[in-house]
Amino acid sequence: DEAQLLTMESYPPQYVLQVSGSLPTPCHKLRANISEPDSQNQINVELYSLVDPSVACIQVLEPFQTSINLGPLSQGSYIVLMNGEQVAEIQAP
Repeated sequence: DEAQLLTMESYPPQYVLQVSGSLPTPCHKLRANISEPDSQNQINVELYSLVDPSVACIQVLEPFQTSINLGPLSQGSYIVLMNGEQVAEIQAP
């Protein structure tokens, strides 16, 4: 539902993407894959969930909030994409 970029007060700066939303059921487990910046300085974050289809689970949305560490970055401009949608821009000093 929401993604916010935080810059940690460290040297070099560290970047964290805070994400909140809802999983389809409490049985779904949140997963994230984070790519290194590509040739266009885009960082792709793939956010998804896994569930064991053999387990019976109550059908109710399960809210989540997670922090995804993007780490330190070399000097430059970066675009952060989550599941193909731009969610942030970074200006690394």
